[in-house]
Amino acid sequence: MKSKRINPALSLVIPVYNEAAVLPALVKRLTALAGKLPSRTELIFVDDGSKDQTVSIIKKARFAFPVKIIQFTRNFGHQAALWAGLQEAQGQYVVSLDGDLQHPPELIPKMLRLHKQGYEIVLTRRVDSDGLAFSKKASARFFYRLINLLSNTPVEPNSSDFRSLGRKALDSLLALPERRKFLRGMVQWLGWETVILPFEVSRRAAGESKYSVYKMARLALHGLTSFSTMPLFLSAIFSLILFIAAALYAAYVLYIRFFSDKVIEGWASVLFVTLVIGGFISLFVGLLGIYLAALYDEVKGRPEYLVKEKYVS
Repeated sequence: MKSKRINPALSLVIPVYNEAAVLPALVKRLTALAGKLPSRTELIFVDDGSKDQTVSIIKKARFAFPVKIIQFTRNFGHQAALWAGLQEAQGQYVVSLDGDLQHPPELIPKMLRLHKQGYEIVLTRRVDSDGLAFSKKASARFFYRLINLLSNTPVEPNSSDFRSLGRKALDSLLALPERRKFLRGMVQWLGWETVILPFEVSRRAAGESKYSVYKMARLALHGLTSFSTMPLFLSAIFSLILFIAAALYAAYVLYIRFFSDKVIEGWASVLFVTLVIGGFISLFVGLLGIYLAALYDEVKGRPEYLVKEKYVS
């Protein structure tokens, strides 16, 4: 008779990308935390195409819990790595955190206590330290204000991918079919009982940030286009306003031409109006192109990631 498989009580999903320098500190802190976590805990590392010794270090490390490693064939991005780990997780509760230790694992026991109080989703909100660059603070503040202005789904300002999901919330999330992932918005769209846990962003223990300005801008763009069609409606409204203004100006010109002795002059003003309208048209065409590109990505049907190897300790 086969014994019934007992699923883990907790899954930790940790995406890593060229984190060989920081992994020893991560191993040390997770080991120190072991006594405060359920005995049936699993660690799921998702290697997003690392070029250093990240995978070999994880395999050689001595963790207090069973370890799974999902190794991608190349770098598919942070959201894809998180998604792969969430799909693999079997725990009753699933916590995702970055491997650079900017997400303090010491908060996990508190997350679990909040679940016991009835919350299905535990989100975290970054409390930025003084060491964070002003440009990064300002850009993040602008992005969250913009997406909350345009979207019907509120996104917690300064929320991060450091979160804990109960099994029901995770199953609901995994049922969402879209391919372009913006998990911060998708999780909050679910509507399960949610609590916000503030935390202070720690400095990287070692190495350097893998999130370039381009990657952050792309993630923000994915978030805006995935959770709001308002820019398209705004472009239509602006187009209508420009059309009405042009029609009124044309009526004025015709009136002056046929019912007045005045001569309409001012090529500079005509050129200015032409440039403004041309600029708006270019902007709206570019905006439409962004949404078409998102649609193209959805219908291509390519997998979001490819797995080179799976390792289970």
